Amino acid sequence: MTMHGILPADDIDYINDTPTIQEYKKLKRVMKIMTNFYVGGSATKLQQAEYFEDELKKVTTDQNMIEAQLNVMKKFPIHPKRREYEEELQEENDKLVSMKKKFSTKAEEYRKLYVWSNGIVQVTKWLEDGLDDYCVNHLKMDLGFEVIPNEPLSKEKYSAYKEGLDEITYNLQESQDFFSASLDGRLRQYHRMEKEIIEAQIEAVKSFPEDNPRRSHIIAELEQDLEYVSKNMVEDPSAMAKRVRMLEMHSDFFKVLRWYREKMKALGDEYGIVDTDKRTEEEKIKSAMSTQVEFMTNFTPENTPELEELKKLNLLH
Repeated sequence: MTMHGILPADDIDYINDTPTIQEYKKLKRVMKIMTNFYVGGSATKLQQAEYFEDELKKVTTDQNMIEAQLNVMKKFPIHPKRREYEEELQEENDKLVSMKKKFSTKAEEYRKLYVWSNGIVQVTKWLEDGLDDYCVNHLKMDLGFEVIPNEPLSKEKYSAYKEGLDEITYNLQESQDFFSASLDGRLRQYHRMEKEIIEAQIEAVKSFPEDNPRRSHIIAELEQDLEYVSKNMVEDPSAMAKRVRMLEMHSDFFKVLRWYREKMKALGDEYGIVDTDKRTEEEKIKSAMSTQVEFMTNFTPENTPELEELKKLNLLH
């Protein structure tokens, strides 16, 4: 057991393999925050999934309405007005098909993320609940209360929880990379390039006649995209401060996760489980990285005030 002398009151850096009471409290505190972090994220993903599922239902209802209109007109001769209605309805339905595809993709994406997030919540709760059992029953620490020992993990359960713990680690790494980029200027560079791509398209489309229907439609869509990215480029001081806090929180998460992963590895050794994944940590992290975060690695960090603050807080990696 490593001795650290007098420990800082709230420094998560110091966690022994066999934690002190103070270190145990730090682990509990950070695990509670982490669990709530993922519970909140899971709730958000559910809201997003339900939003797109509701939009999908609306589009489906509209399509059913169009189908009813088309069917009821079939009993009439090929009247010019019938043809006019059918053409309009078909054009409207074509647009709905495109919208339906978009909403269906988004609904499925967020529903899968919600299911994944729920699994992660289960892992964090298991880690949080298992801490008392580990400290009281395995390490024989006197925490002032008794804990009913958990059932021994099956190899299957162990593998599932270990995989979840690894996923949390890589997910947090990706999230930390994003927040770092948002503070050191790389996210701003990313949005600037995105804005230039949109503006270039608008200029290209504007070279075509104004009475072209596609011209009007595409410019309207691109201008919406431009408005969205322009809003993302506004760097509100409170938002920047929140990003710094998120990085600090992520830093604590990593230190606690490292402690848990060491314990899981020791448990795996007891079970005689050999990790067949031969990828390096860097390779695993990269495979979990979003295309946006991966692309931002091409940019050079700027010498921003936020970057200097990150250096002072030792939050750069």
